[in-house]
Parts: sequence; structure tokens; C-alpha cells
Amino acid sequence: MMNKRKVSHESGLTLVEILASLVILGIVFVAFMTIFPQMTLFNSRTETKLETMNEARIVLEEYKKMKWKATDLSEPRFKSDGEWWTETMDAKPNTIIKIKKLPDEGPPLNTELKPGVVRLHKLHVKLMKDDRIISESFGYIQVK
Repeated sequence: MMNKRKVSHESGLTLVEILASLVILGIVFVAFMTIFPQMTLFNSRTETKLETMNEARIVLEEYKKMKWKATDLSEPRFKSDGEWWTETMDAKPNTIIKIKKLPDEGPPLNTELKPGVVRLHKLHVKLMKDDRIISESFGYIQVK
């Protein structure tokens, strides 16, 4: 009589192993799918912030290019607000410009100031939306 040996050539995956791997893949897939909408939201917020920052810088540069005299700041378009002159732009209703009345102090000078010396006044540009600041920029303008 011949002795029959049972030879097992079973190779492959069991149903339990396949199901476990599908569950793990599902969890990883769900984790990735929650990340992508967050990245899109973050990118759109960053883009909006950069646009408003650039808009504030453009307004700041426009004001820096103007030749300012002290009499310009007392015109009706500027309202006196404590230490600042404030202008709300009619062309851009969400833009508020503030110019500090007193120039910023520099280092002590050994000589008296001569007439016509340029002084730097702080300029503050605010962009508003729904009564909150969405962007702001600071700079200095020359007032003679």
C-alpha cells in the first residue's frame, strides 16, 4: 500500500486578511479626503489675505508719492481724531487712512531745525470689511 501524504500547496490570502487590509485602506483614504478640503480652504484664505495686503500697499505707495504740506492735512477731507488725522476714502469706502499729527521723533539734533526740513509722519492704512480689519499697512510720508 502506498502511503499518501497530504501535501498542502495553499498559498494566497484568506478572506479575513483581505477584509482587514480593506478596512485599513478605507481608514487611510478617509484621512486623506479630510485633509484636501482643509488645504483648499487654507489656500483660498491665504490668497485673499495676500490680495488685501497688496491693495493696502498700493494705497500706501500712492500717499507716499504725493507732495504733502501741513496745510493739506487740515483740509476738510481729514478729520481730527486725537493724535491722528483720519480720512475715509469716498472712492474706496472700506479704506481708512490715518496720518499721525506729530512727526515721529528722530535722534537728538545738535542744531536747530531749519525751515523746510522734512519731517516724517506715520501713515496707517486700514482695509475694512464688515466692520473688521482685513488688512493694514504702515509707512511714513514727508510733510514740509
